[in-house]
Amino acid sequence: MPRRIELEVDYDNSDAPGFYTDFDSYGVILYYAYSVNKDLALELYKAMVSEYYYKLETGMPLEGLTDKDSNVYLPLNDLPQVITFINNQVLPSLETLPLDLDLSTTWNIGNSIEAFLMNQGSFFEYFNIDDIEQDGYTVQYFIGSFKQLNAFFKMLLTKI
Repeated sequence: MPRRIELEVDYDNSDAPGFYTDFDSYGVILYYAYSVNKDLALELYKAMVSEYYYKLETGMPLEGLTDKDSNVYLPLNDLPQVITFINNQVLPSLETLPLDLDLSTTWNIGNSIEAFLMNQGSFFEYFNIDDIEQDGYTVQYFIGSFKQLNAFFKMLLTKI
């Protein structure tokens, strides 16, 4: 069974809003964003990775953080920039493509999504995904995923 990314407003409240996906989908979501704008994709990554793992991966001082610390690295004040990126760049770029187009077939992934992502450089060098799925990443899938992620981020700003 693939590992999951779970972004939640409150881990102790099962009714709290959240965004959930498997690691492979997490990788391709970030890769699509990276193909649109590398700098803003890094900000999206920071909004989806824990402060502990981000600092560990980039060699920053951990300052007492442990792998039990689950707060994301991106400060909440920077979250509107990520929302704007999804709204103004990512979604419009997807909406010009056929809904049934499987983007994974256009990326020349080869035999391994993980190897493909790690070869992109940037924050992908830290990726360790499950490398299970290699197809089904249609434009429709990405539009739905980015809309869910965007709705979660917007809800997060109203809850804080």
